[in-house]
Amino acid sequence: MAADALAALGWPVRTPESAGRYSPLEFLALELQRQGAPLAEWDTRLGLTLDEQRLAVAYDVSFRLRPYQVLPGGDWSTWFFCAGRGAGKTFGGSAATQSEAEADPEMRGLLVGPTYGHIKQHMLYGPSGLMRMAPPWARPQWKEQDHLLKWPNGAEALCVPAVDADKFRGGGYSWEWLDEVVAWKRDPVEVWQETRRVRRHVTRRMKRMGLSARTAITTSPAPTPIFRELLNPANEERLSISRATTLDNAENLDRSYVRQARRLMHTTVGAREFGGLLAFDLDPALYRSVDWNKTRVRNWKEIPARPSKALFDKLVVSVDPATGEKKGADMHGIVVEGIREEEDGLLHVYVLQDLSLRAPEPSAWAKAAVKAYHEWKDTAPEKQAWVFAETNTGGSMVKSTVRQVDGTVKVKGRRAMNSKAERAAPVSSLCEAGLVHMVGRHRALEEQLARFTGQPGGHARDDRADAFAWPIYLYVVPKRQNRGAVARVEELEEDEE
Repeated sequence: MAADALAALGWPVRTPESAGRYSPLEFLALELQRQGAPLAEWDTRLGLTLDEQRLAVAYDVSFRLRPYQVLPGGDWSTWFFCAGRGAGKTFGGSAATQSEAEADPEMRGLLVGPTYGHIKQHMLYGPSGLMRMAPPWARPQWKEQDHLLKWPNGAEALCVPAVDADKFRGGGYSWEWLDEVVAWKRDPVEVWQETRRVRRHVTRRMKRMGLSARTAITTSPAPTPIFRELLNPANEERLSISRATTLDNAENLDRSYVRQARRLMHTTVGAREFGGLLAFDLDPALYRSVDWNKTRVRNWKEIPARPSKALFDKLVVSVDPATGEKKGADMHGIVVEGIREEEDGLLHVYVLQDLSLRAPEPSAWAKAAVKAYHEWKDTAPEKQAWVFAETNTGGSMVKSTVRQVDGTVKVKGRRAMNSKAERAAPVSSLCEAGLVHMVGRHRALEEQLARFTGQPGGHARDDRADAFAWPIYLYVVPKRQNRGAVARVEELEEDEE
């Protein structure tokens, strides 16, 4: 793995180690704990005597922001908060935007996310989104039709998805919050460059204070061209960086998610996804670092039985149907996998069979999948075994093909909304961390995984690999579960009850 690009370039970087790990409220809680004092003394220690004061503190995010989540001081034009998943990036971006809006009634802001849905679900209404974080007396009004936020003092922010650079033309903004640039899919470099061109509005407050138009970027990293552009001194002369890992925000995250993150932090992809490490010379073969022999099980009968429980929690016959019906068509990927929670509290995957085949008739793969389903379904609880198939190729015809062979078989489908590489990257981390076990030897599958890059045009060389990755991606890859760093007072009270 390459050295961390952010550290290597010499930009100023704030981390929990250098800037501070705890928010003011966390410091107070730790001090009360050290003294053996009850948390009820918070009010006294903070000098709060009135309900109005308590309410103000409850909504004042400066008490909950950690030092590395706070906007940098001094002369800067871009704040780059690069951190692992669940590290508190959205909270930092929301707090910075709300602070700017409250301080400057003339603010003209721009909020950019991967899609319009992402902006609404995460940046605005997510657990740490603007609409949940802002106090009632300074909460913006959301004008859905105009995609516009308007604060009570007159500040405004336009919400635009990062799908078309031309959509940004003609505007002028004094503040920008760009979220998850790692997930921008359509011409991300051009979109990013256009946000620079429209970052040009200056308010009277900014002139008085000598401030320039500024941008906050909150994202997990990836070795993509947009990050090269962002870190190029020729493009950005006044860049300030904050770093954090998933574990730095563990208190606000689901425990099982934290366990998985801790386990995966030292894998190639996990170092980026959870550790926030940015490296540019990653091996394009995603599974190249996996040593299957370390976790291999000789045969399925050697998988330890569990008292009063089925052998697996889930049993999935995964199918990646090939396109075309000619004699030389691609192979149909068919891989059987059992999933179960082990004593370490983590989900492990057991690869039981690779039944991939080449045949022009769709019924051939359906018959093979149905046969495997019946052979293995009793190793999982009732209703926890099924045939899974990607539906991009044939849509509902994929499910109907299986049901024509056997109408009793449970079938699930999913339309792929991301690339093979995006699905495989987190899966490879689980494999590298020893959570995926080959049961016996599957030479063709293992050889294909060793070459797999997920690049376009893979076709026949990716059939087994994609069928292998789907169940792990859907049912094992850790999904972020958290309440966010922000919750309204009444919601906290309900949780306590």
